[in-house]
Amino acid sequence: MALKFLVVDDAQSLASLTAQIIQKGFANSEVRTAQSNEKAFRVLKSFTPHLITTDIIHPGGDGFDLLTRLRGEPKTAIIPVIAVSGNATEQQQFDQYKHGFDAIVPKPWEPEQLITAIARLLRLRVDPDVSLIHLGLETQSHDYKETVDLVSKTGRASLAKDVMAMANWGGGKIIVGVAEPHPGEFVTQGVPDSLLDSLETSRLNRAVNAFLDPPVPITVRRVRDGNQLFVLLSVPAAKNSFVLVKCQNADAGIYPGRIYSRTSAAESAEVRSSSELRELLDRLQRRQD
Repeated sequence: MALKFLVVDDAQSLASLTAQIIQKGFANSEVRTAQSNEKAFRVLKSFTPHLITTDIIHPGGDGFDLLTRLRGEPKTAIIPVIAVSGNATEQQQFDQYKHGFDAIVPKPWEPEQLITAIARLLRLRVDPDVSLIHLGLETQSHDYKETVDLVSKTGRASLAKDVMAMANWGGGKIIVGVAEPHPGEFVTQGVPDSLLDSLETSRLNRAVNAFLDPPVPITVRRVRDGNQLFVLLSVPAAKNSFVLVKCQNADAGIYPGRIYSRTSAAESAEVRSSSELRELLDRLQRRQD
């Protein structure tokens, strides 16, 4: 049975990203998007989804209004609804549950958070780690690598740059064992046995954190899919301060005194504009609250 989803979000880029992640996470699914409550109900006239996601704040009635109307109509009353909520406090999340949302995925969210929430509500047996491996999409919190070079200093510094940028953005996962033969085309190939020992947790942390201040405690998990083995590096969010460069490496493009983050193009890069810095500062402040 092909699953059907409706994504409601007034930000077209976020709606498209959410739709892509759902389509990648749940094979053969059909996902439609709407930018307002009225557009959502126009879609619902001829399309009955198995699940709906909605942001809270959007023009023409908010997510609470949408849920109230959904619950009031027999056709949509029992459809599970997930609130994709922007940086909600604990009290705001409690209010959202109290209003009747079936799950809350706070922004900024990682792909596996959304996949896991959907699978739980629809009672599907889905391994979120395997779903991430096959997502075929890089985001600010999700990155693929064919392999990592921990032998050369530049290789270690390059991985440190990605870890630092992801921590400053808000955390995420780096999946090792997925090649990108052409831009945007991802092919799973697994990690060879010869590389596995070097990706042991303590070794990897020593290699990366030689370049970072403060150190970033990376956790490492091996995930098997069929006859292929992948390594998932979980990068926590920086909370009390930005992670900065402790040891310069010009070949990797990291220099002391500069701030690095993830870009909307899913790249690790130096923050170069005041607007980018303000956004990063706001995100850091919200994580401290």
